[in-house]
Amino acid sequence: MAVIVREKVSNRLLPIAIMAHNEEKVIHRAVQNALSQNIPVGYSVKVIIVANGCSDRTEEIVKGLEEQNPNKVALVSMTEKGKTRAIHRAIAYFDELSRKDLLIPYVIFLDADCEFLDKEVLINFINRFEQNPRLCAVGADCLPDVFLNSRQDIVAEIYRATYSLAQSLKINSISGMCYGIRFDILKMINFPELQFAEDMFVSARLDGWFLKDRNIKIIFKTPSDLKDETDRRTKHIIITQLYHDYYSFLRKKGTNVKLFEKSLGDEFRWWGASENNIIITWLRLKGIKTKFMIIVYVLVRFWAKIKAYFLLKKVRKNQGLDYWRVIR
Repeated sequence: MAVIVREKVSNRLLPIAIMAHNEEKVIHRAVQNALSQNIPVGYSVKVIIVANGCSDRTEEIVKGLEEQNPNKVALVSMTEKGKTRAIHRAIAYFDELSRKDLLIPYVIFLDADCEFLDKEVLINFINRFEQNPRLCAVGADCLPDVFLNSRQDIVAEIYRATYSLAQSLKINSISGMCYGIRFDILKMINFPELQFAEDMFVSARLDGWFLKDRNIKIIFKTPSDLKDETDRRTKHIIITQLYHDYYSFLRKKGTNVKLFEKSLGDEFRWWGASENNIIITWLRLKGIKTKFMIIVYVLVRFWAKIKAYFLLKKVRKNQGLDYWRVIR
């Protein structure tokens, strides 16, 4: 059983980094959830919220939490929006802390609308890294909140079905919702200041050197209806396409995207869905309802791809246009 230290001061800091843009509805709960975590032996924990381009009460709420929890919560404010810009600012902030005799071996990233499922998550992250010191990153398993409530609508059923499919496929991946990463490796990622699928970029850079741990679970909020789900999928398809555009750009320049040539082993490779037989896995799933809901999901995704195509076409016609503004 893991030993837990709550009050002992340590010079080893484990930051929980939350990149927040207009998250007034969820930020308080996310921070309180993070603060409730059991702390790994030899570490202190601090929740750092990088508020980027917020126009709501996010910063006000975080300032209140900062006053209530001195040395445990910190607000980093920036006027520019964008998750990758916020990550750059977070890295600079961690470097400042490092110069104050604080050791930061790892960083845990958490989305503002997500929560840790239990109180052992930070301990489990550290244990996973210490079991394999060569491991660069650990991805969390992202559980839809519909598994914890009684929702019976079509979106809830879609998420239950697609989660079941993903578990069967056993894809090794990093989700931007929550992952842990070695700080020295984080500084080597070199995120471009673009709005794109930064978690896919991390997965590509660290291909063969990270692991998704299905025992480390976080909960994320499921969209309320089909319109919200379609909008969410549209945004995801757009940032994924922009990632592919940037990846192709680097390849054409002759840039090797991977940080390491050799893999730690097959289980550490970034297994995309295309490398798994989705059809066979779908056929093996139990329950007609589950299979039908995955078909519905495919149709929703197809419609989102059509929407994304026209939105991207509009953005590319005017390269100076902010595609987030087009979406919203």
